[in-house]
Amino acid sequence: MGNNFPSFKLWFGDAGSFTAFQCGLLQWWYHLPVWVRSPLWPGMLATLTAFGLLLAFYQVVNGAVQQSALRHKATAVYSEATWRCNTLSGLRAREGCRSQLNAGASAEALLQTQNSPGMAQSNAQAILLTSLELLSDK
Repeated sequence: MGNNFPSFKLWFGDAGSFTAFQCGLLQWWYHLPVWVRSPLWPGMLATLTAFGLLLAFYQVVNGAVQQSALRHKATAVYSEATWRCNTLSGLRAREGCRSQLNAGASAEALLQTQNSPGMAQSNAQAILLTSLELLSDK
């Protein structure tokens, strides 16, 4: 009745070898310098982990904000180009302008499916800006 811990077998041997391993591990732990065994380390590790997660979250949100700004700018450029097409005099000029604008929009959709998201936005802007330059030359 003096033994409160039951004896059991482990995959690497009996309970006595596990106890010996546990004692060896504790002996190794207490032979480490005091500053290494300090309870400050888990707090520092948790702080660094939290900081890393916050930094990753910031990067993701910042990328989403930049992508949204690019999309907003591309939409504004497309709307302005459409407005310029609609203000042209003559039905033939308006239709030609709109067909060039729609061809640029089709190329934009193709680029969005083929390229990475960051590159597709800049290519879409380049197409729309090129369309605006063509419209301003007329």
